[in-house]
Amino acid sequence: MNSPEKCEIDTTADCGEIDTLDKMRWWQRATIYQVLIQSFQDTNGDGKGDIRGVVNRLDYFVTLGVDVIWIAPIYQSPMSDMGYDISDYYTVNPIFGSMEDMELLISETHKRDMKIILDIALNHTSSEHQWFQTSRRSRKDRSLGKRDWYFWSEGKVDETGKRIPPNNWESTFTGSTWEWDDMAEEFYLHIFGKNQPDLNWDCEDVRQALYNVLRFWLDKGIDGFRLDTMNLVSKTSEFPDAPIVKKGSIWQPANFLFANGPHIHEYLQEMYEQVFSKYDVVTLGEMSCGVSPAQAVEYTSRHKPRPELSLVIQFQHVELDCYDGDKWLLREWELPELKAVINEWQATLIDNGGWNTLWMENHDQPRAISRFTTSHPRFRALCAKLLCVWQYTLQGTNLIFQGQELGMVNPGMFTEEMNQDIETAQYWKAACEAAGSEHDEALTLAKKAIIQKGRDNTRIPIPWTDAPHGGFTEPDCKPWIPASEHGKDWCCFSQQKDPESVWSFYRAMIRMRKNHPTLYYGTYETLDMDNPFIWAYKRRSKLRCYLTILNFSSGATSWAYAEHGVDLKGSKLLISNYLTQEATLVEPILLLRPFEGRLKSSQVSSSTPRQLAKKAWQEESDSAAVPIRVFFISSSVFSLRQDDRGTRQSPTSSDGQPTTVPEDE
Repeated sequence: MNSPEKCEIDTTADCGEIDTLDKMRWWQRATIYQVLIQSFQDTNGDGKGDIRGVVNRLDYFVTLGVDVIWIAPIYQSPMSDMGYDISDYYTVNPIFGSMEDMELLISETHKRDMKIILDIALNHTSSEHQWFQTSRRSRKDRSLGKRDWYFWSEGKVDETGKRIPPNNWESTFTGSTWEWDDMAEEFYLHIFGKNQPDLNWDCEDVRQALYNVLRFWLDKGIDGFRLDTMNLVSKTSEFPDAPIVKKGSIWQPANFLFANGPHIHEYLQEMYEQVFSKYDVVTLGEMSCGVSPAQAVEYTSRHKPRPELSLVIQFQHVELDCYDGDKWLLREWELPELKAVINEWQATLIDNGGWNTLWMENHDQPRAISRFTTSHPRFRALCAKLLCVWQYTLQGTNLIFQGQELGMVNPGMFTEEMNQDIETAQYWKAACEAAGSEHDEALTLAKKAIIQKGRDNTRIPIPWTDAPHGGFTEPDCKPWIPASEHGKDWCCFSQQKDPESVWSFYRAMIRMRKNHPTLYYGTYETLDMDNPFIWAYKRRSKLRCYLTILNFSSGATSWAYAEHGVDLKGSKLLISNYLTQEATLVEPILLLRPFEGRLKSSQVSSSTPRQLAKKAWQEESDSAAVPIRVFFISSSVFSLRQDDRGTRQSPTSSDGQPTTVPEDE
């Protein structure tokens, strides 16, 4: 057997297809980096991140290869839900800085040839917003205006004569979606927290007021928006009861009654025509409470005569670890289930003029390593790189969340300080009330669910250095949420100096993808669908074919690639997370190490002789510029063990099926 060699890849050399990128919209080929300002960088010593902290780190994004910075809500807010409860759309929250700071961030971002988008919630406001305060008063005095800007109801009367909510809808934060207001003497609707009343988009004045908000920020230079819970702005107007599916509970899931409602496309088309069509922007619509690939096509397809959104953010792939959409009810899942979800999204959107978003974690979701693979120290770096290869070899626009490029994991602890999120706090309160004092087992399960799925998992501060609090704030200052002790090797400063770090791997993958356009727009085909350990798939265009092979298990696994129509002769290994070139094949078997991932490439053509294809391939190989050492990743999402007490083992000789890039397809 040949001795292993370091795998060096030139991420700057193109593959002869770069001109194709010119035909794509800027947001289709972008890497979008989400910044949760509160946990990013504190510059004034108050323990909370601020806008100046982002300004000071702009060159960090440039070095990493980021194209677009996505900024979490910075508007005036009581911060009950991390700023998604907005009390004034036109004012910057002084916790984060001033309007001058925001304008500086916009201008400095553009100076570095990057773009910037804002996160904004248009489905609901804070109950402290002046619109809501006026609306509740106007229920008694119509002359005040804004009477119908929110959803109000007198409710029902029970057998005792007491006023009760008009239906049995359950809030996404537990309890009823309706809250009684003493001033209005009516109930108001809130799909989320009781201090986040839903705006009534059926009222034209509401829509026009929100369009003015969007224009205000676009005129300041913002390049687009992430639109929070955008598919909830049209609800079933009759507010019928939801069917009983949770026995023993008064409140029932009603997502299908308040998501993707009867007027949703009408309103989004109007918003596009009156606002977004006037600017060169991207719109990412968060599809909260469920959306199917077919529905996503209706929101995003370029074939539609009346455009709506650029992209949607869906959640099917991160809901496999729960039962029936209940995030706190944990379940184990298998790799073929994840393949099936991704396959449907890739195929449906590619075939119908849509465009996927590719993401694994964000401000509402736990860390991907902990969820999809394992946080075990032995495999942590391998898993981080594996997931990077998985994300960056699929079709769509890449979204990464702060710290993902550092291989951050869930802190794995349950404390009052760590559970500041409104959703988590309300769930824990409800769990305690339901369990009483004699149900230790129920509370143990609730704690486990919070440790694995709580939203604060990704909200801990970024570890910039090995200084106290990771350099997020001053050593003698207490961060708003405890910083996790990652160790010197995992901080940003150390990783940027290490060519074999997770950060360096992300940087290389971002650069490589930009020089291999087929990875953006090529077709997608999964091989060996039922394999429980190996995920292999091809991305193909007229000129080139790529094969991604990912081992999602913590054991060595073999793949009988020839059984799936794969011929590895003539293919080239582009990147691997093991830093070594593959050994000589034991045909027709490919051996993969734990959590190993590989990306292979070959030239293909149906009209050009093989000799010309090989010549073109050789010319590309010879056009190397400055090589960057990279590792290839085997993306293992078998994830079932999320508590990190162990990882799933695969038989050493299990037939996990690798895919290979055929030389002639």
